[in-house]
Amino acid sequence: MILLSDSQMQQFIVNGYVTLKADFPAAFHESVRAQAEAIFSSKGNPGNDILPAIPQLKELFSHPAVTGALTSILGPGYAMHPHRHCHLTPPQQSAQRHHQDSYEADQNVRHHRTRWAMAFYYPQHVTEEMGPTSVLPASQYYTSPIQAERKDEALLSGEAGTVTIVHYDLWHRATTNHSDRNRYMMKFLFCRMTEPAAPAWNYSNPLWRGPVAGCELSQLWQSVWNWHLGSENLNEAGNGSLPDSTAVPGPKRLARKEVDSLPEADRLREAYRLSGQGEHGSTALMANLAEEVAALHQKNLAAPHTNPSQLVSCFGLTAQGAAPVPRLVSALSAEDWPLRAAAADILGDIGLSARTAVPSLINCLEDNSEWVRRNAVEALGNIASPEAVPRLSQLLINDSFHFVRHNAALSLTKIGPDARAASTSLQAALADSDLYVRENARLALARIRAS
Repeated sequence: MILLSDSQMQQFIVNGYVTLKADFPAAFHESVRAQAEAIFSSKGNPGNDILPAIPQLKELFSHPAVTGALTSILGPGYAMHPHRHCHLTPPQQSAQRHHQDSYEADQNVRHHRTRWAMAFYYPQHVTEEMGPTSVLPASQYYTSPIQAERKDEALLSGEAGTVTIVHYDLWHRATTNHSDRNRYMMKFLFCRMTEPAAPAWNYSNPLWRGPVAGCELSQLWQSVWNWHLGSENLNEAGNGSLPDSTAVPGPKRLARKEVDSLPEADRLREAYRLSGQGEHGSTALMANLAEEVAALHQKNLAAPHTNPSQLVSCFGLTAQGAAPVPRLVSALSAEDWPLRAAAADILGDIGLSARTAVPSLINCLEDNSEWVRRNAVEALGNIASPEAVPRLSQLLINDSFHFVRHNAALSLTKIGPDARAASTSLQAALADSDLYVRENARLALARIRAS
């Protein structure tokens, strides 16, 4: 594999994408393009069936540069998700609006840590006039289009064989095709299977050499870098997580209404600033979390494809690693379900450092709220908890909410060989009414059988 360098990984963390070349002979890419042209002309868009329709794409996603970049970003053993799509932009088609993709058949929370990525592949040479995909660099950490669209657009034009790996939450769009030719782009989704234990790229130096302190989201970027290193204690990575004296706002915790009035970048900086303040930061972030939950869960519920736990305080608590876990475990017993759901989501985003929360998260699988169950299911998959397999198996078959079943199958996939006891339930799930439950169950069975 051709792994990414330290510099490329840090650029990915900041900008949210890296572009590479799958250097097959030109005839390979022309064959893919011609097959896509024939399929669209005769049958229309094949959607998720683009892979069996054009089997050559399996070779593309086995290319050393592609597997190396995906391994660097998502760790060894990453999985190709069943969602995939071939995008056709015909001549003179107008540009899309900037958007973030929704998580298929799910109500996910957007997280800063890289557990999901997409690959954009061009099977033909794409010029700027052909309506290439564009991205807004460094926009993946924002949920606000106002904040994201302050970024300068980057057009992903390039030769046949150009592959761009992007953070799943990066804002992007198709631009206007001013040419007289069809423009094809194959989009595939990939998922991390294991939490970082060590750097997965061509690693040489733990020091963060990206943008300096005081830049837009410097503490956020450094926190994500340390997570990729597999270092729970940020100081062990040699670069620390000290409060940034230039961060906005100032050293005291702001009132909720003051935080809400800030631009999203400043709210994120406040959360990460507090994350570097130890016990004091945990106290402030937990207080902020309770206020955000009360103020925003109805708004989040009303938004399409949005989990009610999409809250800025979550990021600061996640960045603290193991420190806030006892407080979050206590919150799993809160009277209000939105706070229980948020605590479960944060514990899942913390990942391996939240192992002590596993018994409490398993208890959450009995919760009356589908949101608590969904977030707890995802958390147990990130932690890769074998103890959860019996209850995950039951939810996979019996839960009435497809996004709970979907995540149960994906979590069993992440648990992998230790989920062998779930094989019967996974077999039964192959008949589920939801496509992604079926396909994730198939993926889990494949990982179990391969062990």
